[in-house]
Amino acid sequence: MVCATCFQNTALASEEELRQEIAALKAKLAEVDQLKVKVAELEKQVGEQKCSILTQQGTVNEVRQSLIQAVPAEGLIKYAPGKGVELPCGFKIQADATFVMQGTPNANNPGSGNKSQCDASWSADIFIEKAFDDWGLALIHLEPGQADTVEGALSLYSNVNRDTNDTGANIPITELWYQQYLFNKQLMITAGKLDPANYLDQNEYAFNETTQFLGRIFRNSPAIEWPDDNTLGASMAIAPEILPYLVMNASYFNANNTYRDIFDKPFISSELTFIPVKAFGYDEKMWGGNYRIYWWYNGLDHSKLVTQGESAADDSKEKNTGFGLSFDQMITDVFGVFSRLGWEKHDINIVSTNPNAAPLEGMWALGFQMTGKYWKREDDILAFAIGQALPSKKYKDSDAALAAGAGGAAEGHFEVYYNCKITKNLAISPDFQWIWNPHGISEPYQGYDNTIFVYGVRGQLDF
Repeated sequence: MVCATCFQNTALASEEELRQEIAALKAKLAEVDQLKVKVAELEKQVGEQKCSILTQQGTVNEVRQSLIQAVPAEGLIKYAPGKGVELPCGFKIQADATFVMQGTPNANNPGSGNKSQCDASWSADIFIEKAFDDWGLALIHLEPGQADTVEGALSLYSNVNRDTNDTGANIPITELWYQQYLFNKQLMITAGKLDPANYLDQNEYAFNETTQFLGRIFRNSPAIEWPDDNTLGASMAIAPEILPYLVMNASYFNANNTYRDIFDKPFISSELTFIPVKAFGYDEKMWGGNYRIYWWYNGLDHSKLVTQGESAADDSKEKNTGFGLSFDQMITDVFGVFSRLGWEKHDINIVSTNPNAAPLEGMWALGFQMTGKYWKREDDILAFAIGQALPSKKYKDSDAALAAGAGGAAEGHFEVYYNCKITKNLAISPDFQWIWNPHGISEPYQGYDNTIFVYGVRGQLDF
């Protein structure tokens, strides 16, 4: 009995242990199942992360492509030849370079004694702009250059290369200003270091020496006694919504560019622009035009002109003033015409050192341009202009004219150029100028030699 009982107890113990082992195995299996579920979840997450990484890589590629797109309407960085690079933060960078070669067989002031000369020059324009919210804009304009082609070999009232900017290849700041629009863009105020020519005597067809006429007389009126250089100033333009065809502009500059006593030596100008297409509802792409009338005042101290034998006045407090007209008119999408007329005081000595100012009583200019549409070169421009610089009779007989070797005849100018678009970034322009009665000299006894002929070519590179 004892042995049987012991055997039974042993069997029961073994069965209990077996049940425990089975339970333990089932628990292990349950843990394994849970681990499988976790592994599956992790594999799913890994797969999703791989897809996300691939998607992100695709997005990065798309962003990279968008950043280098050259289509102005798309992408974060916008680029167009001649218009520069625009960044999404409001910055814009634009640059171009101009190369000019000019020669003449009959220089009337050859320092070397050689009348036949051929010289070159270059200039560059670098613009950095920053647009702000609420219609604000800041600009820095850098303008290095070197040499002046044949200008130094010519004695003229109005010279032949408006693009010359001989800085010795240094990089000066030509403009530095802030501009703000107000009242729904009906009022614009600009202040800083300004170029006065950008606020007076503009013209659609004769205002850009890098692509249009090179002669100074066709870029701006030489009968304006401009400030000595780009200078401290402020300008205000009003374009009222109720009169969309009128723009009124008034400007104030430091005339001698010293930044001292800035309110004692002013250059003041005002200009009224009439825009016919906005007044009469014409098609602006066919009949666009601007009709400007302006007045200016130079507050530097001037002396009266004196003729030979006269005594110079002790009081040199004369001021110079003048007025002018500048018209440009589109005639269909092919042709355009322009004109300029200017007048200034005729009996005082010019004191401005600006090379675009001359001792004149008046000037006039007429010009014409056409695109190359008729010979399937829509981006090309053919243009010519004629004009005269008119010294006064008072200047003709003055000591100043005698000292300068100048005469009183009207100095005539004719210029023709063809702007040929080679690529989106490069244009080449052959340019020819004829000047008669140079520096007012028209008679052999005055030293008149010949009409001056200037041939040249200009290359314009837009980055």
